[in-house]
Amino acid sequence: MPMGTDVRHAVVIGAGLAGLAAARVLADSFEAVTVIERDALPSTSVPRAGVPQGRHVHGLLAMGAEVFEGYFPGLRAELEQAGAPVWDWGEGLCAVLPHGTPPPTPMGMPIQTFSRPLLEHVLRQRVTALESVTLRDGLTVTGLRTAGPGKVSGVLVRDSDGEDAIVADLVVDASGRSSRLPQWLAAFGLPTPRTLTVDAQVGYASRTYACPDGQSRPPWMGVLQPLRAPDFHKGCYAIQIENNTLHVTLHGAGGTQLPHDDDDFLAFAHGLRGPIADTITSLTPTSPVRRYARTVNRKIAYDRMDRWPDGLIALGDAVCAFNPAYGQGMTVAALEARLLEQMLRSRRSRMPLDGRDFQKRLARLTAWSWLMATIPDRAWEQARPAWPVKAGNWFMNRLIDTVPHDPKVYTSFSGLFHMTAGPLALADPRTLARVLIGPRPGGSRRIATA
Repeated sequence: MPMGTDVRHAVVIGAGLAGLAAARVLADSFEAVTVIERDALPSTSVPRAGVPQGRHVHGLLAMGAEVFEGYFPGLRAELEQAGAPVWDWGEGLCAVLPHGTPPPTPMGMPIQTFSRPLLEHVLRQRVTALESVTLRDGLTVTGLRTAGPGKVSGVLVRDSDGEDAIVADLVVDASGRSSRLPQWLAAFGLPTPRTLTVDAQVGYASRTYACPDGQSRPPWMGVLQPLRAPDFHKGCYAIQIENNTLHVTLHGAGGTQLPHDDDDFLAFAHGLRGPIADTITSLTPTSPVRRYARTVNRKIAYDRMDRWPDGLIALGDAVCAFNPAYGQGMTVAALEARLLEQMLRSRRSRMPLDGRDFQKRLARLTAWSWLMATIPDRAWEQARPAWPVKAGNWFMNRLIDTVPHDPKVYTSFSGLFHMTAGPLALADPRTLARVLIGPRPGGSRRIATA
């Protein structure tokens, strides 16, 4: 049933990054956009309860930064003014890989590092400054409002004053991993969508350190030591962010015990190769050790449902959530917003958005990122992985093992990692030959220690 041609109001559930990006796009096509957030939102860039992963290292990939800059011109400069450094990925990253660390390799790939709360705060200010956008926090969505079979006409909400309904022509579920959309769809008489999960049992422990002006700073801007089944159970990701701060996240897979306190944190770091232990030993902690373990990859197959209500779409972690270790979440949210924009622009004047088609296109958009996250994670999950998983892992491991010894492979892999290049980039005969031949002797096997 068509939603109607008098399109005026859109409601976005969730004021996280996916919700803010969606609201920015919707503001160009709808007369009014209301963003509903369960949390009482802070007025400064501090962590909030609804984003428990916000206290851990976040990375915005190069493609995500490009998309966000397009929607929020001057964003990079604004973040830089707030202290977020900009640096070249190939020159500033110390990548501690199983078979060595690649030497600094200029790539012309600018990266900006910051805390998740800072990015969310700046985007929230930008979005709420839009004349057509209203943000209502401290408000919980309890269900979908209906207007006949198969049509969503708004949301039901509750706050300290009681319950109410908000009428909308389009409802966007961007409520993240806590989404209750499957239960709400059941109220329409729709079957429960299939949910696929891949769990490597990865956990994080994070804290921040002060890097005061005048004190010797690390020679790198970031340290990345990835996990790999079955031998490398421990790793880390550390970045220099705003306020002269070093943000360090230690992670472990396969149920590895994570540190709880100062001594445990240092002991875990000293068990890693690379420079992180020596670096943090000389710095002053500015936060307690905080842990997080909600890292399962989860995909809900809304695209496979035979029926889908008019006036509804879902995106972000509410549909496809990744193990944060791969740093894809924020960039995928930006790409999903771009997909929404493209579909809104391609409609005939004031025609409703085809929600079912959107879910199908979103599934295709996230397919490669899902593979990039779940192929290595399945190696932790399965004692005897299926042959496609084994083949995929073999190729990815061979690629990563070649990176320290071949700048061209390193550059190609970085483009793939940052989504500025697609998987076809690896099909280049020269790159493919380098990977299949494997690491060449005499390349760099440097492991930075300072």
